[in-house]
Amino acid sequence: MAETFDTLGAGNGFSSCLAVNNLNGIVLNAPTLEQTMNAYWNFKSVTFGGAAFEPGNEPKDLICNPNANVGSDSAGDSSPNQDGLFAVSHGIPTIFVVGGVKYYNHGINMSFNAQNTSTDGGANQSSSVSVVYGSTIYQKGDDLSAYNCVNETFGPPPNPEIIGKNASEKTQVVSSVTISGIPFIKIVEKTFSGILFNGSSGPCPLADYPSIPSGDPTLELHTY
Repeated sequence: MAETFDTLGAGNGFSSCLAVNNLNGIVLNAPTLEQTMNAYWNFKSVTFGGAAFEPGNEPKDLICNPNANVGSDSAGDSSPNQDGLFAVSHGIPTIFVVGGVKYYNHGINMSFNAQNTSTDGGANQSSSVSVVYGSTIYQKGDDLSAYNCVNETFGPPPNPEIIGKNASEKTQVVSSVTISGIPFIKIVEKTFSGILFNGSSGPCPLADYPSIPSGDPTLELHTY
């Protein structure tokens, strides 16, 4: 039995067969075939923070070289207490099969990662931020939890000494974003863990998250 025209890859508007991946995950804001073709053929450039990728090809170049506009760039530093690392990339679209249903993945990705740490003043804390723009499917974060603070103790039960406070949280916010007519999934994940050795009456440690970039990345497409 022949497959329908819009599921094949080669022959439906792309210059090569699209890879098909069977995945488990949550589908959100999936691009249509038309949007996926636009992202592939007309991709011109993408920028996020200091990261920028512009392959310099014309759409016609993809006919003989399907990889003419494939590539990536990064800028910054994700080491603790630095400004963070920006990354952008563009790849050939693929097909995701989720629960027996086929969805397109346009292959454009942008991300930002940063971390603040502290070991001063009787504290041992880590606060990290991840911002990812991707296509079609995402995974729910592992071990998500609201902010929680408990006593940090030392010594054997039943009467251990309270020596401070131990707090943690992990949150994930997922939203649909459209940039230059192309749909994305935006995932903002924050993770915090901290111990403050301040005795039994001291406050709970609080997260010191790096600043999240304001505004969305910039995506430019060829228009004719």
